[in-house]
Amino acid sequence: VNQPDPAGPDTGSPGPPPAAEIPFIDQLRRCIDERQADGQGLALLLVDCGLIGRVDALWGYQVGDVVRARLVSALREEVLRPGDLIGELGRDDVACVLSAIEDPQMALLAAEKLLRTMNAPLWLGEEEIYASPSIGIAAFRGQEGNAESLMRQAKSACVAASGLAGHIALYDAGQDAQASRLVQESRLRSAIEEDALELVFQPQIDLHFGQIMGVESMLRWRDGTRDLVPMRDAIAVAEAGGMVTKLISSVLNRALRNCSEFRYQAGLDLRIAINLPARGLLHTEIAELVERALRTWALRAGRLVLEIDDISVLQTHPEAQAAIWRLHEMGVKLSIDDSRAPLSSLFHLAKLPFNELKIDLSVAPDWMADTKSEGVLRSLVELAHRLELEVVAFGVQDDAAAARLVELGCDFMQADFRGPPVDPKEFVARFAG
Repeated sequence: VNQPDPAGPDTGSPGPPPAAEIPFIDQLRRCIDERQADGQGLALLLVDCGLIGRVDALWGYQVGDVVRARLVSALREEVLRPGDLIGELGRDDVACVLSAIEDPQMALLAAEKLLRTMNAPLWLGEEEIYASPSIGIAAFRGQEGNAESLMRQAKSACVAASGLAGHIALYDAGQDAQASRLVQESRLRSAIEEDALELVFQPQIDLHFGQIMGVESMLRWRDGTRDLVPMRDAIAVAEAGGMVTKLISSVLNRALRNCSEFRYQAGLDLRIAINLPARGLLHTEIAELVERALRTWALRAGRLVLEIDDISVLQTHPEAQAAIWRLHEMGVKLSIDDSRAPLSSLFHLAKLPFNELKIDLSVAPDWMADTKSEGVLRSLVELAHRLELEVVAFGVQDDAAAARLVELGCDFMQADFRGPPVDPKEFVARFAG
């Protein structure tokens, strides 16, 4: 039986839509406007359930919808207050807004309660399943901002929370750097695939004969910005994106190709040094990559010097030691290029087949005026020679410093005043006979 409408006849003037029909982002904007007006704070908790996608894959989307509805209902009934908001952003993402808070600590307490609620077991028939939630918190306390930036901050914190034992993280600006790594990975991948990595080359001078004996290649990747990315950082980006061997192969082949051009275009038969972060030695195919590149560009193995920058890796990873010995057996020269290495590491390094030690003089710019600093340098040179290592000094300031290095027995140097790093074309123009 039809009952009369208690509200009376329809006047044709609809009221405001229920909150459930308003997009979540609009609800969040309205809440922010209210907090800007009354000076109170709010907090956005972004939850990655870590479960729905797996349920979809095992039991189907309909079951996934049921599980998600259970979780959302539990959050609404057991964690949130009547005036708080909840929004389902994706299969596994749920946003909760504490619409008015006086202290950000309340957001942490709510997140902990939320985590306890979501960690309770869910039953699907006879199967007991658990969520794997991570919670990112972004707080708004009357400052300038908008819903979009608050959502981004909460997502950045949520990504950080996934790597923490407690699975809860408050947003801070440092988390944006982690998120930007994805952009770096994409740019590096494109640079490798398009053979667009830039190398510059700096001459290495034989201090006894005053002639160029070699060249060091240096990666100059700018990551789409003006700032140069050091090789060590490029390797870190490559590791995150699973591109380490591709990066090393690209640098190797480009450097050896340029070295071949120096030989045929300028008559410069030089050895070439390439930075190889020690973590690159953890990849078993490194020796094969080097061997293939040497064959491709017809370079004798003894003309290639690989500079290892973090020798502590060799002490803790047997696979890195195995790679060092394999490269040595191929005839490749190996250089220690680690100014941070502790003296105790030398006992370990004495057992490994290195050929060269690089000494960074920039850490003691006044070494010529300080007898103790010069004594340290003299001792390092003597020790290196006792270990049958040649010595390359870099960061040499002028001809007077170069002359003093000769007296101390140093073998080679790299110095901007004798030749700054330049691109291959300029290198040929400057140093061709």
